[in-house]
Amino acid sequence: MTNAEHYLNMKILIIDDEPDIRQSLAYVLQDEGYETNSASTGLEGLSYISAKQFDIVITDLMLPDLDGMTIINKAKEICPEIIIVMITAYGSEEKAVEAIRAGADDYIPKPIDGDELLMKLSKAVEMRRLRDENILFHRRLEKEIEIARKIQQTLLPQQIPEINGFDVAIFSQPAKYVGGDYHDIITLSSGNVGIAIGDVSGKGMPAALLMANVQASIRRCSEDRYPPKEIIQRVNSALCPICQLIEEHRFVTLFYANLNPQNGEMVFSNAGHNYPILFKQDGSLYNLSDGGGISCGILNNFHYDEAKIKLEPNDIVVFYTDGIIESMNTEELIFSEERLIDLVLKNLNLSPDEIINCICKELNEFMGNSIQYDDMTLMIFKMQDS
Repeated sequence: MTNAEHYLNMKILIIDDEPDIRQSLAYVLQDEGYETNSASTGLEGLSYISAKQFDIVITDLMLPDLDGMTIINKAKEICPEIIIVMITAYGSEEKAVEAIRAGADDYIPKPIDGDELLMKLSKAVEMRRLRDENILFHRRLEKEIEIARKIQQTLLPQQIPEINGFDVAIFSQPAKYVGGDYHDIITLSSGNVGIAIGDVSGKGMPAALLMANVQASIRRCSEDRYPPKEIIQRVNSALCPICQLIEEHRFVTLFYANLNPQNGEMVFSNAGHNYPILFKQDGSLYNLSDGGGISCGILNNFHYDEAKIKLEPNDIVVFYTDGIIESMNTEELIFSEERLIDLVLKNLNLSPDEIINCICKELNEFMGNSIQYDDMTLMIFKMQDS
């Protein structure tokens, strides 16, 4: 059956306790080519809706067993996309307005005029067509988003490369919608390791495309062995024209480091990203807040700085995106950076994998049944005891 045939042959259920009204409505509608069924009570009508697929329901506002509001609520529970047209008694406009607010799509007053009925029905058919198209559009969109999410995940590291002298663990959990978290660990030809973590503002396909652009830019620059500040500058130069084309001006927070596993030296530059945290075995900690500048995509030709630290055995560096610390529970409280720091401090003697497991356990308990709206990324590096 074509779409045109479907809408011409829509199935209509008539619910009314007066036989004459049921018969006259059925006659008018069938004469126009619609398939109809009739029910004399609200309960009978709801049983029909449960058992058979109807496109439109025409129902009296007041029935012996159920009122119109109950029928609206129950019918929408069974079939949310169903169109409901209420039949109202003369002078009961207030009840009709109440029914519209409750979820009815239209109403027709008694005595029922045949021409008005057909006009209302034509409107109802168009509403159902648009509603069906909207549902189909969203199903296709959700499918495309799911495909985009899968493609996006393939751009992220599928396994952690071996880094001599370091234990590394990663936790990455995408939100329901396509997001913009990015992380990467790149083995460079020099033997050093490139470490990247970033977050694209906003959600949806623009964020995903920007994230892919960041990944490609960093991979290309890292292979050329540019220093971190120049890599950030090149990413910024590539992103600025793109970000300015997008209506909701986007930007990318990005941290990039070049780690020498042989001596623990790490040179880094930070474009507006959450500061990674260095934990020492004595319980002291330091934000890696030196070096960098504003987020990428905001100001072209911005010159970034870089900084350098030297890691020591058993030092732990935690890299994360704001999806971790801004995760919210059902009481709308955030997980917080303080909670993250406290969990790491309590588990300094554990491996990165074990620390991440502790954090994830606490995070899941904290969030409970709340919805995760943002991607969550966490990377932990621990220098082995020589």
